[in-house]
Order: sequence, then structure tokens, then C-alpha cells
Amino acid sequence: MWLYTRLTLTLVCVAVLARGARLPDGTTEPDCSQYNMPMCTRNYEPVCGSDGISYANECMLCFENMEQKSNVHIRSKGEC
Repeated sequence: MWLYTRLTLTLVCVAVLARGARLPDGTTEPDCSQYNMPMCTRNYEPVCGSDGISYANECMLCFENMEQKSNVHIRSKGEC
């Protein structure tokens, strides 16, 4: 039982750390799986893309990646 508990805890920790992991260039991969594309909310939580453009929120960055077939990452939270 103890082994199963430790294994489960380890897997949960790895999943949490991988989700917000920084890439070698210092950017973060957007978590586009949490959005129901192509619909995005209109909440204003700006993110700065690795392309130097400010997006209204992470969903809008994901939408732009989908539309343009690009792979823009999040450079930082907030406007560029």
C-alpha cells in the first residue's frame, strides 16, 4: 500500500511541475487544452507572447496559434 501511495504522489508532483515548466528560452508553453476552441472568454488577463505581442488572455494566444498555425509561447504575465 505504501508503495502505491508513493508512486501516486510522485506522478501527481511530476504532472504539476511539467504543466508550468519553463522552456529553455525562458518562455512557458500555454495550456491550450483547458479552452474550448474557438470560443474564448473576454476576461482581461494579458499575457506577453514570445512574438512580442500582448494578448488579452492565454486563450486568445492559443486561438491565434490555432488560426495562424504558429507556436507562440508566453514570455510573461501582463502586457509586453
